[in-house]
Amino acid sequence: MIENMTHVMIFVKDYDEALEFYTNKLGFVKIADVSLAPGFRFLSVAPAGKGTEIILHVPNVEMQEKAEAIREVGLIGKTPSLMFKVDDCKKTCDELRSKGVTIMQEPEEAPFGIQARIADLYGNPLWLIEHPK
Repeated sequence: MIENMTHVMIFVKDYDEALEFYTNKLGFVKIADVSLAPGFRFLSVAPAGKGTEIILHVPNVEMQEKAEAIREVGLIGKTPSLMFKVDDCKKTCDELRSKGVTIMQEPEEAPFGIQARIADLYGNPLWLIEHPK
């Protein structure tokens, strides 16, 4: 039986650029960084080292046809929304804004708490969710 979701993958343009954004701007922790073959790197991060890991993946030469299709369709920056729990949505947005993170939707009330939407450096949507206390 399925027990847990361990990883999600998002397409990025550059490994090091994406790693810098997720670790230095969002405060995530690098979990894995392994070069498996020329042009292929397994790189993952997670919020404070907990929960589901996000694989930062650059479409590479080894998967040339797929890489070209990904670029043609424009999937970089169009990952389905990822959602992250935060203690204080407004404070988190203020801190991220001060680090240059784009706030796409300011914190607002929702039936399940307070939500805001930010974007990573490629435009991938990241939702911040504050549950009622």
